[in-house]
Amino acid sequence: RFSKIPLRSSERRKTAGKKSSFPLLIAGGICVSANPEPISEFFDLIVIGDAEPVMEPLGQALLELGPNPGPEQIRARLEGFQNIYLPHTRQGEAEGKGMGGGNGNRKPKIVRANAEQKDLPAHQVIFSKEMEFSDLGLIELMRGCKRGCRFCLEGFLSRPTREAGYREVIRAIEKIRPFRPKLGLIAPLVSDWTGMDALLELLDRERIPFSVSSLRISALGERMVELLERSGSQTLTFAPETGSGKIRRFLNKRADEEKILRVMKMVGSYQFPRIKLYYQIGFPGETELDVEEIAVSARRIQAGLAMGAGRKKYPGVVEVGVNAFVPKAWTPFQWLEMAGPEDLERKTKRLRTALKAQDGFELRTDSSREALWQGILSRGDRGLGGILEKMAFDQIKVAEVLKSGQLVSTYLRAREEDEILPWDFLDPGVTRSYLWEEYQRALAGKTSPDCRPGCRDCGAC
Repeated sequence: RFSKIPLRSSERRKTAGKKSSFPLLIAGGICVSANPEPISEFFDLIVIGDAEPVMEPLGQALLELGPNPGPEQIRARLEGFQNIYLPHTRQGEAEGKGMGGGNGNRKPKIVRANAEQKDLPAHQVIFSKEMEFSDLGLIELMRGCKRGCRFCLEGFLSRPTREAGYREVIRAIEKIRPFRPKLGLIAPLVSDWTGMDALLELLDRERIPFSVSSLRISALGERMVELLERSGSQTLTFAPETGSGKIRRFLNKRADEEKILRVMKMVGSYQFPRIKLYYQIGFPGETELDVEEIAVSARRIQAGLAMGAGRKKYPGVVEVGVNAFVPKAWTPFQWLEMAGPEDLERKTKRLRTALKAQDGFELRTDSSREALWQGILSRGDRGLGGILEKMAFDQIKVAEVLKSGQLVSTYLRAREEDEILPWDFLDPGVTRSYLWEEYQRALAGKTSPDCRPGCRDCGAC
């Protein structure tokens, strides 16, 4: 708004070749790569997939075009980039027109760019007090996740898993350290990175403090916990997702209750001020008993922490974050119906009753309204453009958008197996047939093995 740049790319294209021409607006990131359609009318270019293999050749191509290139010049120069989505050149295609089987005029799919191991690790190069985690120097240890949790976008869209080399990570740390004394180690599951043990010993020798993103309970070792405590970490974060064995199988998430208790006793002995636990509600077939199992799981973890601390009650806070399950494009659950607001609110209320502050819990929940809006954006199409534009200019609020129920019935409904989806013009590597097979296994309560590079099952390798 303050830049005076028109929001829609069609308005900006009218000035191409003139002195008053506007800059090209480029989008990217994992959410946009899964389904760019809701924002497609606002951007000139959208990078699908990882940035590393795309940005240098894209930058060079744009420089060769010179100032104020017209849309046809851009199109001609970039049509050889299979990872670049030019929304204005594929109008109507993602709404199902020209996407049916046997259409000879169908355009090639946009292929997800895939960074190689040599491109990693990604690490922070801009340092500002205005950033999130402004006290940390961030470094990404691995891309993707091998665990195969069926709700997880990272676990399917970023296949196969790629790990940064140990030496490359050390070189990145050396670049970061002059700007930030404390490191933030990032990965879907930091403990899965194969160089972690060696890195922990290095950080200990060099007395480099660090913190980590979410930890996997069953893979957590005492050495990491010890060094996190010595680094001054105040919070450890875990994501059990559910306490129900039935829902675990549906999600393809494994848990050993005895091992969880042992790990929590060990964690409790260090008495971290805050332990964060993340759960989800709103899965199909979820009963009131399944929801109660979340409270049981949180209490069991709290009891293990207390035993480890040698106290009747754990001296720190157990923060329980409960989010609504949002089906996402390019996961096995992209066909699922999302739970409605009444269902989500009833289950949230039940958990508020079960996990009270006076018992040492701090319950944090999303509003069902915001969750529904996330679900709409996750599986939306270009029809959302006008709504997003009004929201950008504060002309309409989320509550008003959802009031009629039309968007909910349009975008949050269940999808058919052969239904054309707004994001079907993308090729992320993992095949649609594999995702459908995983969806059927979930409905049958069957689990699947972890992602194994080279197995050829899902199509990503």
